[in-house]
Amino acid sequence: MFGLIILFFGPVASGKSTIARMVAERLPGSHVLTSDMFRRRTYSRLIREVARLKDTYRYLIVDGTFYKRRWREELREAVGGTPMLEVYVHCSLETGLRRNRERGGHVPERAVRIVWSEFEPPELPDVEIDTDCLGPKEAARIVLGMIKAFFMIG
Repeated sequence: MFGLIILFFGPVASGKSTIARMVAERLPGSHVLTSDMFRRRTYSRLIREVARLKDTYRYLIVDGTFYKRRWREELREAVGGTPMLEVYVHCSLETGLRRNRERGGHVPERAVRIVWSEFEPPELPDVEIDTDCLGPKEAARIVLGMIKAFFMIG
């Protein structure tokens, strides 16, 4: 089966999960894996699970902060030749803090600030979404358009 891994990454409360869910709803044969599924050794376990499932679904959607560049590189290495679309979702720190509070402080504010300060932005993501400027529906449309273009070109 020819598959595609779609990685949504960015700071806490940037809108990754919302956009990833909207994209998954529009892609038959998709499956979503999130960093929230793992409590300890989050990224090593998530990366192993992606490598295990990469040939099982047409679209494997991966959702996590992946704030360290090396985690994104480890994911690329783990999936080998499986194509991967990198979607960098971001917003201002103020927006992220506000959204996190609105959703009940899912992540402690101190942790949001730490991830923000340690976030290593990508050099050349396939798609970059600034959710201070774009709503989730528009962002999902852009990502779906990129997926369609990927299959027409690839």
